[in-house]
Amino acid sequence: KRILEFQSMLRLRGVVGGAIRRASGSARSAVPSRHFSMEIKQVARMASCKVANEEDAEKLDEIIIYKGLPKLKELKGFAGIERCFCKEHLDYKVIVTFDGLNNFQNYMENHEEEMEDKFVEASKIAASSSIDFQNFVSDKFGSRGGGTAYDALGDDFTAY
Repeated sequence: KRILEFQSMLRLRGVVGGAIRRASGSARSAVPSRHFSMEIKQVARMASCKVANEEDAEKLDEIIIYKGLPKLKELKGFAGIERCFCKEHLDYKVIVTFDGLNNFQNYMENHEEEMEDKFVEASKIAASSSIDFQNFVSDKFGSRGGGTAYDALGDDFTAY
């Protein structure tokens, strides 16, 4: 019932929104435009998968982080690598971050293939037998973030 109500609401919004646009003389472009107002200070590439157990997560650490980190450290603009593991849902994520878009593009064009063999090996351990990748504009906020984000927090870091 809720799904039908939600679909009805969306149809109503579409009809009302279309009527408002027609009345105001504004037309919606067939291709939506994108506005890139967010400054790209860092770019992060995330690899994620499910694992069967904590031991498999440790095996992925060995393959991806310990074998890959020495090569990544040699790359211009490499800012760090972070691993997240959820012990409840057995989600495993590795996030490699680069300072600036140009350094990330250099990694993708010239060095990503060097990491590919590690991800192929790791996918054999992943419960899903595959690893998903996604890229993000990345910023750090908090007491360790530094810069403007750090200054905006004020003096009481426990409040955040």
